[in-house]
Amino acid sequence: MIPGVLCALAGVLMPPGQAAAAGDAAECRLRPTEQHIDWTGRRYTGDLLCEVEPGHIRLQSRSTSPVIGTMLYSPAWFVCWKQGSSYPGTDLWYLTQGDQVVATPAAKAWGYMPATSVKAPEHPFPGLAKCPWT
Repeated sequence: MIPGVLCALAGVLMPPGQAAAAGDAAECRLRPTEQHIDWTGRRYTGDLLCEVEPGHIRLQSRSTSPVIGTMLYSPAWFVCWKQGSSYPGTDLWYLTQGDQVVATPAAKAWGYMPATSVKAPEHPFPGLAKCPWT
């Protein structure tokens, strides 16, 4: 493997919960062939893998929506983005599946994380699909 490539991927290859070594830049990348199926059976092709601040996953893209999951580990993946209610610093939300179910077990921790928790260089991340619903 090319040394520079190994260094760039170090944050992605580390076990969950372990911090990247000093000097490793957090980066986001699109993975166009990754497959996901949400709790309703909807299929998604492609995602964004990005460093995140651990936090809550909400059932809807609103700050008042019930917390149904928790994101415990970084990096995390996201299948699409949408606009929702204002959240400190943004009104953009990313759809994902949390690491831990908190409520509504049938939803399997699928929900929305505010863009401010996603360590992307810009929001929405270029090339990530907009969720097809409003």
